[in-house]
Amino acid sequence: MKIFNVIVSSRLIATNQQVGLSAIAMVMILMLLGIILLTGFHSLITSWQKSIVSELHYYARFNQASSALHWGSRQIWAEPTANWQCQIETNNQLHACIKSSSLTTDRYTLLRGGSADFYLYQLTHYDNGKLKIEHGHWLDYCPEKRNMDCN
Repeated sequence: MKIFNVIVSSRLIATNQQVGLSAIAMVMILMLLGIILLTGFHSLITSWQKSIVSELHYYARFNQASSALHWGSRQIWAEPTANWQCQIETNNQLHACIKSSSLTTDRYTLLRGGSADFYLYQLTHYDNGKLKIEHGHWLDYCPEKRNMDCN
């Protein structure tokens, strides 16, 4: 009977040690899984922040170029030529330029509004120093056939 009690008690001790080790192993696995998830979420948030900053920068340049287009359409201009003629409004940093377009469909004057290296274009008609704007002629690309005519 005594031998049986010793065998049973030794099995209980071994079982308690095994339960303790498996609990520690489970906690370690859960901690490792948590670290992996937190690292993944951190990299995901970092990439989202980069894309948000990029989009904010784009919209700031777009709005500045759009404002320059609107401002340039209200200015008095000399007769357009094949070269760009520019006007700058220094307070709001608006930069607008015009030139005669090489499009053959109509005698368009090309208006360009810019912000740093970002440009928007609009096809207009020149009439005694003023630009007449037709709806639907706003462009986010240069309509000239040669790229060098856009710079």
